[in-house]
Amino acid sequence: MDKKDKVRQDLRRIGVLEGIMPTRRAFSVEARRAWATVGREIAVNEVRAADILSRDLLKSSLPQDIVQEGAIEYLSSSDDRLEQLAGFARAGIGFFRASASYIASSVNDRRERGGNEAVTRVVTDGPRILLETQRLIVQFEEGAEAGDIDVILRRYALFPFDAGSLPPGLMRVACTLDSAIQTALALMEETVVVFAEPDFLEHIGPRHVPADPDYSRQWHHARMALDRAWDISDGAGVRVAVIDNGFDATHPDMAFGSLSGWFRATPDLVDADFVHGITAMPGSKHGTACAGMIAAKEGNGIGGCGVAFGSELLAIACAPDQVQTQSTLARALTYAVRPDLEGIDGLGADIVCCSLGPNGAVWAMRQVLADAIDFVSANGREARGAPIFWASTNGNHPISADEVCSHPQVIAVGRSSSNDLDDGSGFGDELDFLAPGVSVWLPTQGGAHAVTTGTSFAAPAAAGVAALALSVMPSLTSAELRERLRQSCDKIGPLAYAHGRNPRYGFGRLNALNALV
Repeated sequence: MDKKDKVRQDLRRIGVLEGIMPTRRAFSVEARRAWATVGREIAVNEVRAADILSRDLLKSSLPQDIVQEGAIEYLSSSDDRLEQLAGFARAGIGFFRASASYIASSVNDRRERGGNEAVTRVVTDGPRILLETQRLIVQFEEGAEAGDIDVILRRYALFPFDAGSLPPGLMRVACTLDSAIQTALALMEETVVVFAEPDFLEHIGPRHVPADPDYSRQWHHARMALDRAWDISDGAGVRVAVIDNGFDATHPDMAFGSLSGWFRATPDLVDADFVHGITAMPGSKHGTACAGMIAAKEGNGIGGCGVAFGSELLAIACAPDQVQTQSTLARALTYAVRPDLEGIDGLGADIVCCSLGPNGAVWAMRQVLADAIDFVSANGREARGAPIFWASTNGNHPISADEVCSHPQVIAVGRSSSNDLDDGSGFGDELDFLAPGVSVWLPTQGGAHAVTTGTSFAAPAAAGVAALALSVMPSLTSAELRERLRQSCDKIGPLAYAHGRNPRYGFGRLNALNALV
């Protein structure tokens, strides 16, 4: 299946939530706090209370003639939807049933009436809520004449703008004549178009499960034989990029490399500008813990230490409000290995790790993100490939439903416990292996440390082991490193392994010493 067929297939799954619209993102401190309260109510399944609160906020922020009623109760049909609604609310976005006149109004009219002019419709892809914007990602055939491209852009009234660090050959455009979905489908009838897809806004939150504070601190080091592996390697000379919602840039147990940076979202969340450095970088206990699992300082008398404490961290923050487009996530991935695509000089990361995504089973990947993954895995490390580690779902779901983690170039990681059990995270043929991620002691926001649980921390544990290996075997390709890690695993658990693996444990639980010898 080529890209065009894949995108068409994805777009055929899209359904429109007729009459449902999002609010404009709240900006005042009071409004953001109020919507955050709505998010907290949704998160604890107090849907009715959240709906009542949202109605009051809708009355105070939008004209009465455009709001028929709140939509939280209507949309909260599953745990997946609740997580997304809570995330949108924390980002300052609510949902409502809109009047027919508002639905039919122009972008300018919506803006003047206080609505969200950046979003044309609310659509669904299975359990996923997507906000359709007027943005598209387009790729033309290599060698297409510039004149032919200009003709197509004019024909569909498309306006190109800076693609930032997206993989070379991808173009970002704004459409004006029709909805993004209809425009994308029409564009893909053109022979010189490789694919065209809408750039949806969606909830891209951290893959995190609340912590149990009663387990021993940093038990994971001994479990992966790190105490002996560190005699061979501490990860020196290896650069590891961690992509997350934010980081505690001043944490005393952390040091971030000079290529760290963040994507500052535009007010409507549809776009983002890259900001080099850690000044004003958004904070997050989740991202801080992920980075700390890899490279928390060693020997400084504070907290514990990371799996590869000698490696260099590149902290890349995007979607600090957990609502963003996949194209911004794609830019973060490609910036990790090619900083020059955002105008920054320096060597990119050798390893990329990301623990963002829904906790539910389903996540549809846009072609722009798939291209970014392919680009990183092929072009990183001077074409030896940069391995991409991604946290699988925390739920007891098949990884195959998650198109990101089941991408052939993504190393999907599940979490194991201190007694070497799988702890019920994602399973299936796409699972590579497990790493410790249950009740692990890690740095957190505010200069502190805490016990926390999730596949979010298993993925960086695996990335840390990869850093140890690349430090002493830098010539390994990404594929060779992946196979070496698979073969290093201890065959834990009560289930039988067929041909070296099983669906619940993948190839087993990582052993750092085995990966180095």
